[in-house]
Amino acid sequence: MSDTLAQEQPRSFQPPSKGEAVLVDGHYYFIGDQIGQGGFGAVYECSDEWSNQLVAKILLPKNRTYEEVRESWLEELQKLLALRHPNITYVHAAFEYKDTFYIVIERCFSTLDGLINFQGLSGELWVPYVARDILQGLAYIHMNNYVHKDIHPGNVFVSQSFDRMVPTRDPVWSFKIGDLGISRLESDIEIFNTLLAQWMLPPEAIDPSEFGPVGRSMDIYHTGLLLLALLLGKTPMFTREEILAGVPRQLAEDHPSKYGPAISRALRRHATARTPTALQFWRDIASVA
Repeated sequence: MSDTLAQEQPRSFQPPSKGEAVLVDGHYYFIGDQIGQGGFGAVYECSDEWSNQLVAKILLPKNRTYEEVRESWLEELQKLLALRHPNITYVHAAFEYKDTFYIVIERCFSTLDGLINFQGLSGELWVPYVARDILQGLAYIHMNNYVHKDIHPGNVFVSQSFDRMVPTRDPVWSFKIGDLGISRLESDIEIFNTLLAQWMLPPEAIDPSEFGPVGRSMDIYHTGLLLLALLLGKTPMFTREEILAGVPRQLAEDHPSKYGPAISRALRRHATARTPTALQFWRDIASVA
């Protein structure tokens, strides 16, 4: 009887507080500052007893029922566990605590957006390193029949690996795809239910009858925009009219970098005329690197 009454009591969402020690299955996670918030989740600094530097993402109710939040959590977790790759942010744990759903992920040094727009990272020197890592991760996502749909400098993370035996040694950098929240199986994509920033819409998201179906070629286009941002030293913003007129491709084509032609092929307006795969995109970059 008591079990039945407990199940009928309303759920009480309880976000973590700074300094809280979350105990799950005998393992502590220590919560730090909140460092971000999106439409469906908030992100906190976090560490564990092994001194791993992590982030804890919690799903926010946002006028959703407990069951709806749980369904979103399970859906995102399923994708994160299915898409484990060195160039995709790594999931350390996932659990429910105080009627709140957590996903604990590796903490990275910065987003690529932070390096480009706030620390002045730019130039073709970085293109092959970023391209190799992101296109490797993207090829794995596509191999598993998913489309990310939201690759941009704010969703690419810079990871630093330190040598604990020689702490004075410079860290090794790598680049990782994050935020799989709106990823979908390619067969399940509904273009008009896809929420994307207007400046990064590929032409087929605006007019699929003219420019082709939405699929993995969207990720190729977005990676082209990402690498173009590296060349320009800032994240470019485009209007719908500029996108439909092919301005992103033209910018890459006119850029003096040796990577301009490869990037411009990835930014072609018609999906079928674009670089066909992540691997081919890398081959185009590597051939002139």
